[in-house]
Order: sequence, then structure tokens, then C-alpha cells
Amino acid sequence: MSDTFPRNRNALRAALPAFLALLAAAFLLPGCPEDSKHAALSAAEEELLETRGDNALRDTVREGGKEPFAAIAVFRGDAFLGQSAMLDRASIPLLNEFGNAAILLLHPNEVLPLLKDPSVRRLAWFGPQGRLARLDPSLELDLLARYGKGTDGKDAPILARFRSVPGETEERQVAAAGFRILSRGGPNLLVSGPWSGVPRLLEIERVIYLEKGTENEKAAGGTVTKDVPHSKESVSDMKKRDAREPPPSRGEVSIPFRSYPRGDNNDIPPQPAPRNGGSR
Repeated sequence: MSDTFPRNRNALRAALPAFLALLAAAFLLPGCPEDSKHAALSAAEEELLETRGDNALRDTVREGGKEPFAAIAVFRGDAFLGQSAMLDRASIPLLNEFGNAAILLLHPNEVLPLLKDPSVRRLAWFGPQGRLARLDPSLELDLLARYGKGTDGKDAPILARFRSVPGETEERQVAAAGFRILSRGGPNLLVSGPWSGVPRLLEIERVIYLEKGTENEKAAGGTVTKDVPHSKESVSDMKKRDAREPPPSRGEVSIPFRSYPRGDNNDIPPQPAPRNGGSR
């Protein structure tokens, strides 16, 4: 064995930590596309996300990652007949569809290629796929129809069911989602707001289910006013209504009046039994 072998071995040992540090730094370089947390977008891509996407979708693309999420896609033609082949080639699952709108399961790196497809009019972020389980199927179809027609900005009544009676925190979250409260009842709130705000309602953790509501519907309790609970009229309103429209008479049934002396009940004279089973 050479006399220089121990010196070579010691040199290798001394250089090993520096080599490992250099190797680790190479994997953590910000230019590495696989491990970068934030994708660098060009000006054209930013504009594309601005005009044909929304802010939540843009933030999702910027953050990158590998977790899939649900998004609403609006196509220029029928979603199933015209786009199912394209989606199949791109390995993009179609979760639901109605007319020219569909709910897709996307990854962040699939958003920009899809937006660049001429058959796609717009994309809207929805959220994690699991939230769809808290959406009533009929409400989901109505949501797709609104997006397809471009009327998703119009208000609609929605019945939100909570795990328990919602408090001030939940009501603030409902307001932050762009909805106003129409009525309260137990663990339910009847709210009104834009269709596009449904995904934000589902962000509220205590919401367990969303379904369609109607303006005339009451969430098991109705509107609460200061004077009379569960009524839209105040006491003064009721008095004015009764003066303007007197209530119907109750008939000509007279009830005999008996005056009893105040004091012990023993002073009250016994009543005769009714005849022929009639009432007193």
C-alpha cells in the first residue's frame, strides 16, 4: 500500500462536508421548477389570469403545489359533447357538467394551458373537492347554469345549515362572503348573495350544507323585529292596520257573566250540571 494513502484518505474526509453542502444547495436553488413554492408568471400569463380567471385562481397558480382543486370552467360549446375528448387527452377529471359549464379537478400547473385553449371562455376557482359534498345537487346544477349564462353575479337566496346555532363570528363570515341574512332559525340561516360567492360560503367550517332557498321562505323562525318576534310588523303598524281594516266580528255568541266574591274559593257557589250533555 502506498505511503501517501493515509494522506489521500484524510483529504477525502475533509472535502466530504463541503461536497454535501454544495449538493444540498443545488436542490434548494430558487430556479428549480419542481421544488419552487411560487411560480414565476410572465406579464402575458398574469393578464390571462386577470381577464379569464379570478383572484383566487391566480393565487393558486402562483403558489403552485401538487394538490388538486375544483374549478368551474365555462366553454364556448357544450361541456360534455364538445370538450370531454379534450379533457380526457389532458387527463383532467370532469366532476359535473351542465350545458356549457363544468366542474373540473385541476392541478395548479394545468390552469394556464387550459386558459390558453380557445374553447375555454373562463375559469373560476371553487376549492377543495371535498367541499362539493356539502353542496345540494340541485343547487350545484343551478350554479353551473348561472356560470354558463354569465349571470353568476346576480343574487340568489340560499339556505345555509350550520353544525349549531351560528353566532356573531359566523354571521361576520357570511357577510364577508358577500351575503346578507334574510332570516334566522335554529342552526339555519337564510341568506342572499351572488352565485359566485357560494365557494366562499363553503369556506366557513361550521357550514355543513347549502341548498336552494326562496325569498318567501323562513329559516324556521322568520324575520325578527324589535317589537314583535317573528313578524315584519311593529306594534304601531299593527294598530294602524287594525284601525284601517277592523278584524271580522266573532259572531253573536254571548257568554254569561257571573260575579263571584273575592276571597276563598269556598265562597264560590256550586254550578248546576249541564242538561242533555250540553256545555255550561
